[in-house]
Amino acid sequence: MDFTANGQAESLSAFHLLGMTKVIAEDGNTCTFSIEPLPRGFGATLGNALRRTILSSIQGCGITEVKIEGLPHEYQALEGVLEDSIELLLNIRRIKVNILGKSRTQNLHLSVSGERVVTAGDFQSNAEVEILNPEQVICTLTDAKSKLEIDAVVSRGLGYKTAAELKRKDAPIGVITLDCNYSPVERVAFQVENTRVGSATDFEKLILTIETNATKSPDAVLGEGAAELRRYLTWITEQQSSMMTYTPVETVVDPELQAKLGMTVEDLQLPGRAYNCLRNANIRKVSELIEYTPEQLMALKNFGEKSLTDIVDRLQELGLYLKES
Repeated sequence: MDFTANGQAESLSAFHLLGMTKVIAEDGNTCTFSIEPLPRGFGATLGNALRRTILSSIQGCGITEVKIEGLPHEYQALEGVLEDSIELLLNIRRIKVNILGKSRTQNLHLSVSGERVVTAGDFQSNAEVEILNPEQVICTLTDAKSKLEIDAVVSRGLGYKTAAELKRKDAPIGVITLDCNYSPVERVAFQVENTRVGSATDFEKLILTIETNATKSPDAVLGEGAAELRRYLTWITEQQSSMMTYTPVETVVDPELQAKLGMTVEDLQLPGRAYNCLRNANIRKVSELIEYTPEQLMALKNFGEKSLTDIVDRLQELGLYLKES
């Protein structure tokens, strides 16, 4: 980094020049954020921290349990359905859902019959649940007498959870627990490029690309990730402050020096002219005298070079000196 006078000033003021721009893709689910100017090394530091936080700590929703009429477990075929039960359950896992209220779980119910293709849009409406991809195929009913009933549980969570982790001990017979990827984030990538501030060329630009599954916007995801980082950094700052103890530095007092500084100018036994000039200037103690520069003393009324020499010589005998110009 340039530590010349201009370069250092530009480096210190670069934080106040920080700006962020964004480019949103047509589908609205992918957004590229550009943050600049950053000091050397901060591009990778912020980029990696944000990427890892966003991938692991953004809350989302997913279908975690289903109960399908006539399907006691995932390995049994369902009569009148073209797909096997494993494929049917995988299709249910692909449904993108979002809980609109503050509750942690919500229920969905589907009941259809006849020869047709069943999609996520066939679930009965629930004001608290939004289905983002209603066109998602669940299965194909192959007979006019075919019937399908599904009760599904939508829940909130973080990260990827296996069925074994989500399975409830008190779950009724016939409830099938699904693996669930709660995260609304599909992809996070970053790259660092060089940029400049004035004449300084060693600054960086962080380019962060976030892609989501449409249950949350990239803007919301970035905001939540940054807030989560700030929460931990704030905690560290508070803990560090509470653990800090202040130990005052003891000042070593030199009794001999203190005695010299406490002397009066009369104790210096100066010639009458020099003494009178100091007294007229209201300089009473040695501690006050040594705060004057030679030039300031020479500016006193009736004070001459002979008086200055007398004072300097007497102070020197005590190991003291006038203040430097």
